[in-house]
Amino acid sequence: MLILQHPRERHVPINTARLARLSLPDALLRRAVDFEADPVVNAALAGRDGWPPPYLLFPGPNALDLADARPPGPITLIVLDGTWWQAGKLLRRNPRLAALPQLRLAPATPSRYRIRREPHEHCVATIEAIALALRALEGEGDREADDARFAALLAPFDAMVEHQLAFRTRVQDARHRRSALARGPRPARSPRIPGLEALRAAGERLVVVHGEANAWPVRVPGHPPPEIVQWLAWRPATGEAFSAIVAPRGPLAPSAAVQLRLDASTLMSGEAWGAFRARWEAFVRDDDVLCGWGHFPTGTLEREEIRVPATRLDARAAACAWLGARIGTAEACARRLEEAGPPDALAPPAFAGRGGARLDALRRIVEALLRLPTAPPGQPGGGSP
Repeated sequence: MLILQHPRERHVPINTARLARLSLPDALLRRAVDFEADPVVNAALAGRDGWPPPYLLFPGPNALDLADARPPGPITLIVLDGTWWQAGKLLRRNPRLAALPQLRLAPATPSRYRIRREPHEHCVATIEAIALALRALEGEGDREADDARFAALLAPFDAMVEHQLAFRTRVQDARHRRSALARGPRPARSPRIPGLEALRAAGERLVVVHGEANAWPVRVPGHPPPEIVQWLAWRPATGEAFSAIVAPRGPLAPSAAVQLRLDASTLMSGEAWGAFRARWEAFVRDDDVLCGWGHFPTGTLEREEIRVPATRLDARAAACAWLGARIGTAEACARRLEEAGPPDALAPPAFAGRGGARLDALRRIVEALLRLPTAPPGQPGGGSP
């Protein structure tokens, strides 16, 4: 692991990169804005001198979601430490760093970094991001064992947060204490489930979507960008459905047919891109609210300059927050939600391939989120445990 830290983070007392470096014997920390002259960073970026192939932990549009797959073999995990603005500057100043294949996370719960405000709900502290990434890369699939293994990495971080919160409580002056007593206790707040209110308010504008892509392995030199080859949509209010298998415009990735569970001949004989685009843009409306599993499908389609409504919801973030656990696949998530609230009779997937199974799982997830209480059982606003 190689941590690249923006110099301004060096003197931040509650910075967590130092905790990570001290907790991980094989981790290195380098500090600069421009790393062109740093021989250690140059060797890591080039994958030479014993460094495995490098991957950057950053949620770029083409990043590999660690909830879906792992890179093959050992890797060098490169982590940026700084604010989002500082991380963006590191990428702009270091083009070779920005060109690396990227990995992304989808945290199931909010950050435990309660002493520092995060700009978005999916943002976490550097050490939390490292723990999530290592669990995804090195976890053995045993939830309890993995929890125990990676809890040790976060123990110093949790202790630091609790110490800071306790210190703040002890040293607040009498004026602030009197004001707090005058206000009285704050009412209990329900845990915020990202996107749940918007999902329930969308009504007839809600469209559940899923796309499958012809995606080459990121380690293949000169690999073409991913392109949508199956696009599925369902409008819950009316039951309208959209289905398209689109002929790839570039060469078909070697494992695409197997992964997508569609015959190569079916993919190659799909409809032309222009016909698909015309049908989709006639189906979707500008004020629709698209709901998918993550943002890869809609982001891939948007890069093709096809009309994609601006309002989008991530069913994975909402469902995982409601469950209080990180669930890897839409199918597994649907089963967990249905355990919390019995589903209606399950219908078989309406469409072919892996895309059909995932859209069916998304349908079940959305129906469960619309049916379940606003908060999980045992939480304010939820039912009894």
